[in-house]
Amino acid sequence: MISQSHLLTQYPYIHTALGGLSVQAEQCLPASTVHLIRLYISQLNGCQYCQIMHEDALKDTTSHAQFTRFHAAIVESDLAPLPEFEASALRLAKQVTDVKPLTELDKTQLDEKQCLAVIAITLQINSWNRIAIGLNF
Repeated sequence: MISQSHLLTQYPYIHTALGGLSVQAEQCLPASTVHLIRLYISQLNGCQYCQIMHEDALKDTTSHAQFTRFHAAIVESDLAPLPEFEASALRLAKQVTDVKPLTELDKTQLDEKQCLAVIAITLQINSWNRIAIGLNF
């Protein structure tokens, strides 16, 4: 069976490569939005390991009231109670995760740079989710 240690032995640069995917993107969005995207996508993908990690990170980047509101919205899969900026980011992240064409980007709340940042962060967390789920983290 292939394990996490096998993967990291054969591909020791994987953390750096995946980590580098979002470095620039993280500068374009509030930290709370970055962790909200990662938590939401990890929930959609069923990655418990990443959900726990990003739930903790979201708690660290938001107030208790904001965390409660964000968490309730994604657990209930109802983005309506979220501020429009965060809801737009999560809708775009879901499109990327569902591998749907990005023909209609919601640019009412996100500018092009922010859309690209959401896409990069989503690609990164999708990759981490597949590694964590596939290798039973």
